[in-house]
Amino acid sequence: MKVTKREQMLIGTLLIVLLGYCFYKFFYIPQNQKIVQLKVSRDTYSQKWEQVKAKIASKSEKNEQYKILNAKIFSKTDMLFPSIQQEEIIVVLDKMIKESKLQAEVLGFSEVSSNNTEEDKSKTNTATNEKITINELDKLVNDFNSTLNKEAITEKTNTTKVETNTATTKTVNTKLVGAYTMQVTLEFKGIYEELISFIKQVENYDKKIIINNINIVAAEGNIVSGNVIVQFYGVPKLINNDDFKWDYKVPSGKENPFEGAVTSVNVTTKKKVEVKNDFVMSAKPITSDLPTIRIGKAEDNSTSSYVYADNIGVEAVEFHFSKKGDKYYYKYKTSIEAYPKDFNSVNEFVLSSENINLEIFSQKRGGETDLAGANIKIFNDTDKTVVVNVQNDDTVKPRVNILKEKGNVLVNR
Repeated sequence: MKVTKREQMLIGTLLIVLLGYCFYKFFYIPQNQKIVQLKVSRDTYSQKWEQVKAKIASKSEKNEQYKILNAKIFSKTDMLFPSIQQEEIIVVLDKMIKESKLQAEVLGFSEVSSNNTEEDKSKTNTATNEKITINELDKLVNDFNSTLNKEAITEKTNTTKVETNTATTKTVNTKLVGAYTMQVTLEFKGIYEELISFIKQVENYDKKIIINNINIVAAEGNIVSGNVIVQFYGVPKLINNDDFKWDYKVPSGKENPFEGAVTSVNVTTKKKVEVKNDFVMSAKPITSDLPTIRIGKAEDNSTSSYVYADNIGVEAVEFHFSKKGDKYYYKYKTSIEAYPKDFNSVNEFVLSSENINLEIFSQKRGGETDLAGANIKIFNDTDKTVVVNVQNDDTVKPRVNILKEKGNVLVNR
């Protein structure tokens, strides 16, 4: 049978249509359905990914806020004792008495007490009708610390112990902490200068000690006698915020990096001398409970000049010093905060020595993943030298990098 050319074209067309139909039916439609399903799956996972990113960002932001708040609480309470115990107070007073050469005897210690308490009506000794008090501040700190440790609170801070005997049942406080105070009465005798020396040591101590009352009676010559009432204050510390460690050989404890004198270098003689800081800064790893960067004016007990930043990487920091007439001014900032808040303005300060002294307390790196640090730009538009003392920085991969943008800047490591 002879097939004409027209029939050949029709048969070819039919074959093409059949192939197209088979492709559409058995390949295109299943693949298209898979593509649609993959698009839906992609959109679902994209939404989940955005939610995860939002949660991560929220967690990071909350963690940064927590660290900054933690640092502000620490700065406000650092001047107070973390605990008050009679033995420790004796060590502190004994050192002051010996260094002032004042003749003094302790007349008495008051009980450790707290004004921030409330009666717990559920805890009443039925035998003695004794009311048990609970310190609210201590409860709050205890709850906070327990939350950080992700542990259930198994007991309240003001724990009690029941001692039983054949006569009565007695409830005793085993731990009294919180916003607490202790009062000590001293009887003294010595020359007037020795008394003044003792008072100055109390005033200059790195923890808050108040002289509530002092009675002075003049004796023969330059001898005075009398008694003085000294008050000690303390609050509980948050986890890892207790920088004050008792040392019976050196009872002054660990130096607060935001206060006091430091060993610096005289620009002219290149010899180490004791000078006071004008400004202070700390650089810590991201794993710290405190922000990676803290900056403030030295001896600022109000902490109003403090700025913070918490950066897993390198934080950009700027210090600006200027002079107008015979007055000196400063301002500084991190990526999130500045002092003054209006960075276009400046604050006046009085130099503590012949130079502008900036003390930076760094910390060695914990490993390759510890990338936190600071690039510090210093703009010095004064006739003084900015002396930067960097303490305890990592020698292999320094956490602190000083960039001298303008003026005389001397860096000591």
